[in-house]
Amino acid sequence: MRISIVFVLLLLSTITQLRAQFGFVQVKGRVVDEEGLSLPYVNISLKEDRSIGTYSNSLGEFEIHLSTSANTDSLVFSSIGYENTVIGIGSVQSSAISIILKSKAYILNEVVITPDTATAIVKRGIDLLRKNLASENNILQGFYREVIRSNNTYDRLIEAAVDVFDKGYTTPKKEHDATKDHDLEFKIREIRKSNDYQDLDWEQSIMNYIKPRNGLYGSIESLFFNDYIRNNGAYYNLLMNAPINEDFFKHSLLTVDSMINYENEPVWCIGIQHQPSIASGQLLPYGTIYIRSRDYAIIQMTFETRVNPRATSDFSVPDERFLHKTIIKYREYHGKMYLSLLYRKSFRFSVNSAKSRKARAAGKRDGHLFYELLFVTNEIITEKDKVSAFKRKERITKNIDLYSATWNYNEAFWKNYNAVNERPLAPNAKKDIERESALDEQFKKNGSNP
Repeated sequence: MRISIVFVLLLLSTITQLRAQFGFVQVKGRVVDEEGLSLPYVNISLKEDRSIGTYSNSLGEFEIHLSTSANTDSLVFSSIGYENTVIGIGSVQSSAISIILKSKAYILNEVVITPDTATAIVKRGIDLLRKNLASENNILQGFYREVIRSNNTYDRLIEAAVDVFDKGYTTPKKEHDATKDHDLEFKIREIRKSNDYQDLDWEQSIMNYIKPRNGLYGSIESLFFNDYIRNNGAYYNLLMNAPINEDFFKHSLLTVDSMINYENEPVWCIGIQHQPSIASGQLLPYGTIYIRSRDYAIIQMTFETRVNPRATSDFSVPDERFLHKTIIKYREYHGKMYLSLLYRKSFRFSVNSAKSRKARAAGKRDGHLFYELLFVTNEIITEKDKVSAFKRKERITKNIDLYSATWNYNEAFWKNYNAVNERPLAPNAKKDIERESALDEQFKKNGSNP
């Protein structure tokens, strides 16, 4: 395996050891392909302890905080379709680094491709979830982000350190069985939030208070509900989601596009398109499922519901052709697959009715809300003593509006935390949210007093 490490003087590509002051090593950098293009959402983990890691952001930037004991360890950079790159943490001390991943593909000569091959591969992957996913209690410690926008203007940011308690995967008893509330439970460790500039009418304000629509869990708009791999028993509806079940297979045309590399193993690349019978429909499915050929473990899924170019929709994300887009990534630890990244960009069903009516009268579009939700696993915990310490009284089993939660802003915690380095959040997000003051000032102001 060839590894390319290009040393460049980039402001955002530095590695600094802060042992004396904070007791950890902070690694910052940027991951690119062979043409110098940024690689988003690249998995970055310790070589000796694959339970600890993070991801590069949408711009290919990464930042990870590690204990000084990791100074003798290495970082592994891995992404589907590329060779792994490994760098020794100690060997690049005080160096400005940029990581180049080299692409790698396989020739499709290991199986006879027929129209039913792709569907058979995906169905086999679903059948083996009970074997490939963790079936015992475990905890995913991670970072959660929620950004809400009104059409083209970003209005609110929430970031939280979250523990996800999972009792283990169980096969749905029947079709359309949604994941029950007791399957996943949550503990909020820390929260920081911006000002809230949403322009809500009274109906929206009341409904958001009674039953929050976005958030971690509990509704079709919540992030963890949209893990289409694990939550494959949910109801399939292109307007909302796309769990991999029999309805998914009926509406989607699956094709074996290629066989590519991940972690030095061949992975099936299964394309998702619409069936010819629904080509004239308003909503069309598109995406890719990546399945490891050795054991049919589902490594990753990307999916979006696109608006037919011949149709229009008030719910499509501004400047995009889709209603919702989801990225789901799993990684292996001790022989089992664990959720490592979950991202969703979508419309909300909430509408400012008065603003929408006024905009329609003027031939414009306004009053709709959209959101981006992200969860990244920083550490996988499977040790029984640590899992049992997850106190039941601290668990959240239903959806809540994290913005309404009372929380004291812990600046020291966030300085050392493995938050995905998403600044700028989007081209205009940081500018919009900082319309009155800097984000750090807003975090302090909106944290409750002890």
